[in-house]
Amino acid sequence: MEELLSVSKDDWHREAEGIGEFFAKFDGRLPAEMERQRQSAPRVGAGSSLHVSSKTSCTGFRERDSVMSETGLVARCGPVYAPLMGDPAELPCVPAARERVGEVLERHRWQVTRSASRFVGRLVYLAVAAGVAAGALFPPAVLAAWPSNARVLILSAYPTEGAKLLAAAAPVTEVGVFNGRRFFAGTIAGKNVVMGLTGIGLVNADLTTRAVLAYLEDNGFRVKAIVFSGVAGSSYNIGDVVVPDHWTDDLEHSAPPYPPYHVDRLLYSIAQRLAGNVALDPNLRVEDYACTGLRSDLGTPIRVEDPELRINRGDEGHSSDPYGDRAVPCITPGDDLLGCAACGAPPGAPGFGSDPTPFLDPNFFLELFQSFAPGEGGSAVIQDMETAAVARIATEKQLPFIAFRGVSDGRGDPLMLPPIPYLQFVVYQQLAADNAAAATLAFLAAW
Repeated sequence: MEELLSVSKDDWHREAEGIGEFFAKFDGRLPAEMERQRQSAPRVGAGSSLHVSSKTSCTGFRERDSVMSETGLVARCGPVYAPLMGDPAELPCVPAARERVGEVLERHRWQVTRSASRFVGRLVYLAVAAGVAAGALFPPAVLAAWPSNARVLILSAYPTEGAKLLAAAAPVTEVGVFNGRRFFAGTIAGKNVVMGLTGIGLVNADLTTRAVLAYLEDNGFRVKAIVFSGVAGSSYNIGDVVVPDHWTDDLEHSAPPYPPYHVDRLLYSIAQRLAGNVALDPNLRVEDYACTGLRSDLGTPIRVEDPELRINRGDEGHSSDPYGDRAVPCITPGDDLLGCAACGAPPGAPGFGSDPTPFLDPNFFLELFQSFAPGEGGSAVIQDMETAAVARIATEKQLPFIAFRGVSDGRGDPLMLPPIPYLQFVVYQQLAADNAAAATLAFLAAW
C-alpha cells in the first residue's frame, strides 16, 4: 500500500517548483496597497549582499533565519503563502521559499504516506465492519443465492407426518425408492427440497437416510441441511412443537460420533425467531384415515390448550429402539401409519416396501404400541424412535441438522384418556404431525 502511495523526491521538488508558478498567476490583480508594498521591497542581485528582514523581503512569510548572501538566497522563510507577491522573480525570498517548501515536503513525505495508509486502512475497516453488520442482520442464505445443485433433505417417519409437507412442495417428481420408501423432489418457500419417509424406528432411519444421501451425492447434489418433521411423546403439552438443541439415543456405538448430537447453531437461531410467530392448530380435525393427504375443514369439539413452539436451550431429545434392531416394514398401498410414502403421494407399485418378517412376530405390535409411551429417556423433554439416528449421520457427515417434533403423547389431554400405551398417539397424532409440519414450513420460509 505504501509503495502505491509514495512519491519520489524529484516529484516532490517539482511540486515545490510549481508553487512559484501558482504565485505568478496573481500578477496584475493585486490591490493597490499590496502592489505598493511589493514595489517598495528591496531587491537583491548577484554580487550584492543585504540583510533581509521579515518586514521587507519576507513579507507574508514567517522568517526562520536571517543570513547574508551574495547569491540572492538571502533568507530562509517558512512556507506560508503571501498574497503580496506579484512577479516571483522579483521577490528576494522566493528562491529561499521554494527551497524551504521542498525541504518541508521531503521531511513530511513518509508522514503523508503513513497518514494516507491509515486513511485507506480505516476505509477497509469500515467496509469489513459493514459486512459484519450485514451478516448479523441477514442470514447467509439471504445474502447469497443458493447454488443450483443445493437441496434440503426433509424427512418424516410415517405417512401422516409427511402429508402437509408433500402438499406444500407440489408439484413433485419422484426421484427414487430408498429402503422401500419413495422420495420426491419439489420446492418449498423457493428452496429445492428432496423429501420422503425414513420408516419407523432407528434401524429404518439409519438405512433410509444413508441411502438417500448416497444417491444425492452420486448425482452431484449438495445437501444444505437435513430437517426432520414428526411426532413424539413429551413432558410438554399435546399439540406443542418441540425443537431440542441436542439428541441422544440408548444404543451402544462402537465408533464415533457418540451422543449427544447437537443441532446446527445457525438453523437453531433461525428457529428461535419463530417462537410466538407460528400459528399452531389447537383443534382436533377429522382424521385422514384414507391417507389422501387432504385435510377436512370439519372439526371436532375437541380442542387442546393453545399449542406453543418450544425452543429452549438445553432441551434434550431422545430416541430409542424398542424393536430389537428390526426394521419396521411398509406396505404399498398403505395406510396413514405403515405406508411407504407420505399421504397424498402419487400411486406407487403395490407390495411390501421392505421385509415383512416383523409382522409375523406376535410381540412386534405390542412393542410398537409401548414405544409411544411418554416418560422414558431420562432427562429428555421429548422421545421418539428416529431422530437420533438421523442426527448421528448428520454429525458424521458434517451436515447441518434440525428437528421439529409435535407432541402427540403428553400433558394437557382434553379427553383425559387412560394411560394405555399408544392411545394418545392414535387420537392426537394427526394434530401433532400437522403442527410440526406448520413449524417446519415456517422455518423454511424464514431461512
